[in-house]
Amino acid sequence: MKFEVVPLASTDTSIRPHQLNLPTFTPLERESKTRKVSLNEEDSAVLEGVGPHASLLWTINEDSIRHLRSRTEIGSPVHKGWDDQVTENPETNSVEVWEIFNFTEDAHPIHIHEVQFQIVNRQRFGRASTRSPESWETGYKDVAIAYRGEITRIRAKFDLTGLYVWRCHIVEHEDNEMMRPLRVGPPS
Repeated sequence: MKFEVVPLASTDTSIRPHQLNLPTFTPLERESKTRKVSLNEEDSAVLEGVGPHASLLWTINEDSIRHLRSRTEIGSPVHKGWDDQVTENPETNSVEVWEIFNFTEDAHPIHIHEVQFQIVNRQRFGRASTRSPESWETGYKDVAIAYRGEITRIRAKFDLTGLYVWRCHIVEHEDNEMMRPLRVGPPS
């Protein structure tokens, strides 16, 4: 692709960013449920101990959650593959907070199809304090970066009934099962 810059052919009517009058941001209402999901890695079954790692999406065993002092006390991640039963099944028009526990060594851009959400906060494993979203993350989003060793919390309204997916936005991860089905509305 080649761009050629030419002299202005008409009056520039664009508005400078600091002069824009943007609509008032309306936060989502309070959540009806908090859901815990996790990002995990598994060693290769073929190349044991030397990689590559497979990045996967799992759930957290609610019965094993105690407190956030260490990874082992957070809860037991439960492996879920693409063909496993749907575990993320919000009701239509419900608002949920998803706590995304990242047990991997990488940051992952997590995308939920057909949902706009707000990033609530992030919390390092083993710390009680949270930090607010970055300045560029304060509006509605469809991708959130989940940093390693942290819980990323998002608040989403699930207003479109249907079968969708949530996944890592890195295509190589998605293609290797870092993607799970998501059903909004009644279970099938």
